[in-house]
Amino acid sequence: MTEESSNLFQNDNAEFEEIFETDIVGQMNKEDQQALKKKILGNIKTGIQKHEKKRSNRRRILSYTKIAASILVILAINGALWTTLKLEKHTYQTGSNETLKIELPDGSTALLNSNSSLSYTYNLAFGFERKVELIGEAYFEIAKDAESKRFVINEGDVMEVEVFGTEFNLKNQHPIHKLTLIEGSVKLGYQSEQGNTNRMVVPGETIKLNVENHQLEAKTVADPIKLLAWQDRKLRMQNESLEEVLSIVTELYDLELVDQTPPTNYHLISGSLPLTDNPNEVIENIEVLFDTKIHLEQNPIRVQ
Repeated sequence: MTEESSNLFQNDNAEFEEIFETDIVGQMNKEDQQALKKKILGNIKTGIQKHEKKRSNRRRILSYTKIAASILVILAINGALWTTLKLEKHTYQTGSNETLKIELPDGSTALLNSNSSLSYTYNLAFGFERKVELIGEAYFEIAKDAESKRFVINEGDVMEVEVFGTEFNLKNQHPIHKLTLIEGSVKLGYQSEQGNTNRMVVPGETIKLNVENHQLEAKTVADPIKLLAWQDRKLRMQNESLEEVLSIVTELYDLELVDQTPPTNYHLISGSLPLTDNPNEVIENIEVLFDTKIHLEQNPIRVQ
């Protein structure tokens, strides 16, 4: 069969099918034709409805997906904000005969004495506010802030300390509230009989707050560095008299020497005196070193 005859055959077949289909519909009566049209239209309508339903379902799923994604984004943002704004409290504590050096976020340091605690808050958004709370005793070396931001200890307490960059020793161990300034300047805030009162402290001064009458008791110490002997847990002595040793020990342990001034004819001592949390042990060692008897009656001590 040639290609031309094959094409003629295909054309004739297509015309035949078209005539056949036309004749089938044409042979149907009007009612059947109407029924057929109705059925075809119904199928078309059903198909359109199914298609629209699928489109609607896809849109709904897409909408839910977008909502879920938005919620996840919001939760992620809130989580990040919570992490950023959340205040983290840092607390450090020491036990008996233990000291601890703490590096603060602004570069300042605090050396905690035994049985003391220090705490501060910090968050990623605002950082360190340069505010700490101290219970017990600590020696501070406060770093100067580029923006001259103050450093505050025990804000709102019976004795509040405000500094910018300095070195000092602070004891906040009720009923003892005492500060010894080594270097720089410090502003003390306290409750006096007149209400909230401020006082500037100069290097070498030891300031003690009397909580009974709300008065400050100030005195100048010849060698304030010796009042930091607790840091090494020993008092180094170089040709020291009993009077000189007792003056330091009573200050370290907040004792009071009453009724009698220690005689000055005792021999001088050089060496180191161990310091513990128990003042009775320290006094006993002094008795041995100076061959004398010392009575410790609660806070006051008496020399015989």
